[in-house]
Amino acid sequence: MSQQQKMVKLEKNYDIISQLPMDLLSQLVSLLPLKEALKTSTLSKTWKTIWTTHTDIVCDISSVLGVLRDESGNVSLNVREEHRNQFIERVGHLMQQRLMGPNMRSIVISFPLSRKDGPHVARWVGDAVMKGVQTIILNLKGGSGIVSFPFSILRAPGQASKVRQLGLNSCSLKSLSVRNRTLDALVNIHLQSVNLTDKQMDVILSKCFFLESLVLRKCDKLARFKLTSQNPRLKFLDIRSCLRLKSIELYAESLQIVEFDGLLDHFSFDHLPKLVHLFACVSGEKFVQFSTYALSRIAVDAPLLQTLNLQVLPLPKGVFTFTNIKYLVLKLNPCDGEDELDWIRYILKAFPFLNRLQLDFSLVVPRNVGSTNQSHRGLAEVSPENLCRELEVTGYYGGPGQVEAVKHLVDRAFKLDLLVISSPARLYVGSREFIRVDLRNDNKSSSEKIEELRPVLPNSLRVDYSNL
Repeated sequence: MSQQQKMVKLEKNYDIISQLPMDLLSQLVSLLPLKEALKTSTLSKTWKTIWTTHTDIVCDISSVLGVLRDESGNVSLNVREEHRNQFIERVGHLMQQRLMGPNMRSIVISFPLSRKDGPHVARWVGDAVMKGVQTIILNLKGGSGIVSFPFSILRAPGQASKVRQLGLNSCSLKSLSVRNRTLDALVNIHLQSVNLTDKQMDVILSKCFFLESLVLRKCDKLARFKLTSQNPRLKFLDIRSCLRLKSIELYAESLQIVEFDGLLDHFSFDHLPKLVHLFACVSGEKFVQFSTYALSRIAVDAPLLQTLNLQVLPLPKGVFTFTNIKYLVLKLNPCDGEDELDWIRYILKAFPFLNRLQLDFSLVVPRNVGSTNQSHRGLAEVSPENLCRELEVTGYYGGPGQVEAVKHLVDRAFKLDLLVISSPARLYVGSREFIRVDLRNDNKSSSEKIEELRPVLPNSLRVDYSNL
């Protein structure tokens, strides 16, 4: 036996992994990112088609094209026409090979494709549907024009639709009608920058009986949203930055989380018996009306509400007691004739069982030293002992009104354990996440702000000044 033959034999003996059962090899490859799984096809004939068992197909710039380069060969962040052509060709070849494998679980296409590329996208999604895919995510932002997405491809001929999650970014919808049965299995829908009309929204709501989560972002054709009892499983609703949205009507037995913003002319929350979390930012003529409603009647319409996140302007005339609210976030913007203490007294009275309170003062105009307001709208005598354990004050600039407000809260929240003070405002971005933004040109140093507060705080209270 020659030396070369001995080396070949030795290499074969050391290739233990290739001798494992095919099912086990497939499981190992499925744990790799798709880009790495594809590389295994070059190892040997044994490995050539194993990657086609990968259940999750992710096609983006990195996995398909790697590093983009300009005409001079330098690294570039700009996607040119030749990059699009390469992307389409490679994804088409990949999907053709993937058809030889078993069923798929998900497909993600994230690339700035153009209107003319719609047929390619439809073919890739159609192939995935033929393989029983359950999750489809298309992020086509940045292309020239909007790609049309035909809903008819969500259901393979002669088969029930298996697609449970659908995410579309920068698409237009077509083939969507009340006779369409392609939406039957959908559980989660996320639409962003989609040309969604009121009629199409009504069709989606009427056909998606199993829908549990609906997110609408920057859908600028949507003017009206009406949710009735025809969606008995819908638990999560998020409507943001839909610029033409003027009306929201909610009558939903199962809704637990609602987040929305908008320039509304009409709103109606008639029946939300299971709602536990509400974020609302209403602008326009109905701002005052909605603020008043959210701090009064919603206690009746949503009796189980536990988390309330609002930007509020006027102080309500009456005091409704919210017995279930445990977490309250308010961005205060007092009207003329009101000050921070009006609001502090109202909160202590209306929300006696809070665990956590977050107040943002970034919109409050600083009061002059020595100025007081005696109206307090009948709340001056209200001094209940509040159960709040954690207080966070954001947008804090150390003005006399804020020092007085913090002192008033600390004195009456007799179970308060932690006070967090922050100069930057905390802006809510959704899904219970915040970002910090410094909105003030404040010349006061952190040490000055701390010294103003220190005399009014008990020594036993834990105080976090780290974000001043």
